[in-house]
Order: sequence, then C-alpha cells, then structure tokens
Amino acid sequence: MSDGDELIPGNPGFERALAQGQFEFAKTRYARTITGESVKNVIEFAARERARLTDEIKNLQIVSRAKWEEAMEASQRYAMVLPHRVGKTWLQPPTALERVGEFFGSVRLYKAAAKAAKEFKEAQDLLAKRQLTLVNLERNLRERLDSQEQVVQDNLRTTDGLAYALRRDPLLNLAYQHMRDVANGADGEPDAFVPHKPEDLPPIRGIGAPRAPESQFPDEPA
Repeated sequence: MSDGDELIPGNPGFERALAQGQFEFAKTRYARTITGESVKNVIEFAARERARLTDEIKNLQIVSRAKWEEAMEASQRYAMVLPHRVGKTWLQPPTALERVGEFFGSVRLYKAAAKAAKEFKEAQDLLAKRQLTLVNLERNLRERLDSQEQVVQDNLRTTDGLAYALRRDPLLNLAYQHMRDVANGADGEPDAFVPHKPEDLPPIRGIGAPRAPESQFPDEPA
C-alpha cells in the first residue's frame, strides 16, 4: 500500500472514513443507552444466580470429596476379605461359596461398599450438573446482552428506526449530519453510504423505544 492509499490525515477518504466511524460509534452508544436499564437488570439477576451456584458448587465439592473418602474406605474393608472382587473402578458381589465360612460377612461389606460408591457417583453427577448450569448461565447472559443491543442496531437500519433515533439523541444526530456533510463534498453529490436525510424521513407517529426480543434467559423468580 502506498502512502497515498493510507487512511491518514490529508489523504483522500480519510475524512469520510473518520466521519463514518464516528457515526457508527454514536450508534453503538445510542444502542447501549437504550438497553441500559434492561441490561442492568439482567446483569444483576445473573450476578445473584452466579453467586448462588458458586456457593452450591463449593459445597458439593466438599460433599463429593467426603463421599469419595467413604467409598474408598468401604471398598478397602471389602477388599480385605475378598481382594479379587475389588478393582480400581468396579466391585463384584461375592459368590454363594464366598458368603460362608471364613468369608462370612462379605455380603454386608459388599453392600456397604456398593452403597458408598453409588452415593459418590450421585454427588459427582449433581456437581457436574451445577457446573454445567453455571456455564450455561454465562453463555445465555452473553447471548442476551448481544441480542438486545443487536435489536436496536437492526432498528437503526430502518427508515423509521433511524428517524426516531436522530430525533431522540442529539449526539447521534450531530454525528449523522457531519457524516452527510463530509460525504456530500464540495460538488454536493451524496455518496452511496449516506442514509436518508432527516428531512426526507417520514414523520414518526406513535413509535416507541425499540424493544429486545424474548430470550431463553431465565426470568428472576418472584
């Protein structure tokens, strides 16, 4: 790229690109202003849910550790009687011959070991579910925030939406007017990237602030 092609002050296209960038920034600021209150409520609800889930996960981690220790102790007691019935990740019940004589009590030890292993598995499953819920909470929060802002941005691409925004937000209107003036240039011929002029836009009757669509993000419980 030559120096003449670079977007630096004094080169062709610089003022147009700068004005366009300022207008896009003003649109983003406007969109975030419009969605500010609803975004605040969503973030506050997510923060409370995040804190609740984090505490629950910490407690479940403690419970899971305790259940693991109980399962290890129970399996070791069973292994002292029937070591060939205990593996690293499995337990086998005693056969009919292994339930009498010197192996008497093996059934009770096996049941205790199996029960402890089941309780540990249940604690692990519950912990995994809560961790997944926390991950989904963060993802849904990001998607909802992006969706709300995108709704306003899409609305600004319509004639009515742009007209409403220009009349509501003086700073956005100034950025739009500046972009139009720069694009018109000395010969008065507008460029293709300039939207409708405010005076060409139809009157706004009964139009309200753009609303975000319904989301899968959970509503705050009453």
